[in-house]
Amino acid sequence: MTLVVVDANFSLAQVLPLPYSPAVIQRMRAWQNEQPRILVPGLWEHEVVTGLRRACFQGLLSLEQAQTSLDELLGMVLEVVPASDRLHRRALEWAERLGQSRAYDAQYLALAEQAGAELWTGDSRLANGAAALSVEWVYWVGKS
Repeated sequence: MTLVVVDANFSLAQVLPLPYSPAVIQRMRAWQNEQPRILVPGLWEHEVVTGLRRACFQGLLSLEQAQTSLDELLGMVLEVVPASDRLHRRALEWAERLGQSRAYDAQYLALAEQAGAELWTGDSRLANGAAALSVEWVYWVGKS
């Protein structure tokens, strides 16, 4: 069975009008046929809530719409992988390699690496940073 890791940016594009939302929806439809196991790190939930709150603050969603969107995202068939010492340590290493001051994005990389999975992201900087390190299992959904 195929394993896939998705980040919060990818997931939020399913409920927010982002430039790459059509590509995310197309990818999710393709996965309906393939039925991969979709993994996310525990921080995914926090990032999704933060993204929805940001959309409310920017006037893109009402609180009610954000709550409905949250229900939709939390209702997806995802496997939330709890944090572990090993994942955190690897995330620190990934953040160092990418030259990042924060390790949020690196958590997704560490999980995908540990699971032997593809990482699909809505963050072009993350995908470009991984590509610069010759990482071939990170995909930016906005790339045609």
